[in-house]
Formats: sequence, C-alpha cells, structure tokens
Amino acid sequence: KIVQSCNLQLVNMWRVAGKLTRHLKMKLVSTVIHSRIDFYSALLNGISVKDRQRLQKVQNSATRFIFGQRRRRGVTELRKRVHFLPIKERIDFKMCLLVYKSFNGLCPEFFLKILHLRVPKMNSMILKDD
Repeated sequence: KIVQSCNLQLVNMWRVAGKLTRHLKMKLVSTVIHSRIDFYSALLNGISVKDRQRLQKVQNSATRFIFGQRRRRGVTELRKRVHFLPIKERIDFKMCLLVYKSFNGLCPEFFLKILHLRVPKMNSMILKDD
C-alpha cells in the first residue's frame, strides 16, 4: 500500500515538475514520500528484501524527480547530493532514534506507557571462579 500510494503521488508530482524549483521538489518529496515511509518505519523494520527493494525504487524515483532525470541514470550519486539515506539505513536510523528518545524521555508519553525497560539482574551476570 505504501509503495502504491507513493508511486501515485510521484506521478502527480511529475505533472507539475516543470513549474517547481529543485528546492521545492525536495520539500515535496520530503513531505509526501519520506513522511509516509518514516511514519511506518517501526512496522517496516524486518520487512522482506523484496519489499525493501520496492521501497528503494520509490525513493530512487523520488530522487530522479528532484533532479528531473529519467530512468537511465543511476541515482546513488544523486541521492548523496540530497542527503537521502537508502531505505534500509533510513529504517534502521528511525528505529535507533526512537529507542534513543524513549531512553531519554523525549518520545510521546503514550509511547512511554507501553515501553518496559528490562534490566538484567546483576547476580546472573557474575561469573564464579571454580
């Protein structure tokens, strides 16, 4: 569903691409495409390689949209120029950020209520010399 909705949005964005600056295109991609991916990042953690590749294709298409490029050109260098992480790294980063925020009390309160910090018992970690 995420891939389908993002692709539909990209088709619509290409219709107005000629009237937008690169800066506006970046904001549009960030607002429409990356916000959807980021919203579901906790659910996307651990998705199959095939699904991750499909999301990566969406991000590649969004990068091409920003630069006005068509399919034949590689996007790795273009993605680096706009500072987009690949999908796998983006999902991992969002998960790490969520964990960091939860440990430091920076996440929403409803999230803190469902989290339970598990601290191992010290005596189970002590090794005995025999």
